[in-house]
Amino acid sequence: MQQFEGKVQLVLYPIAFRPPGEIATQAALCAGEQGKFWEFHDMLFRRQALWSHLTAPLERLSDFAKDLDINTTALKSCVESGRMQSLVKADIAYGEQLQVNSTPTLFINAQRLVGSQPEGDLVRLIRQELERVQRPGQ
Repeated sequence: MQQFEGKVQLVLYPIAFRPPGEIATQAALCAGEQGKFWEFHDMLFRRQALWSHLTAPLERLSDFAKDLDINTTALKSCVESGRMQSLVKADIAYGEQLQVNSTPTLFINAQRLVGSQPEGDLVRLIRQELERVQRPGQ
């Protein structure tokens, strides 16, 4: 993203495929209210094996949030209120429209990429797309 600053935009739609993921996604959005979305997001992936199998992962996620200096009372209150649930459901519905059935799924304009991609391939594709949209008559 730094390479293409001011030329491209990253839009993230967190898609949860199982109930623990929906709770984790809500918690990440709630952490975002405290300016810690990306830190929480990254922690979720690093510690996925520790929470993703739990039927009620909020307590474990709250414990992790302490490591990020997140106000855990506010985080839990936010998740338990359900106010992020509609955002999560909307992202899931949008993902279904786009036929996203695994993560990561990336779209660079209309080009769909499923699964982890080498950085060089992403850079090459972004450059191609930037060139394509900047050509006259496009």
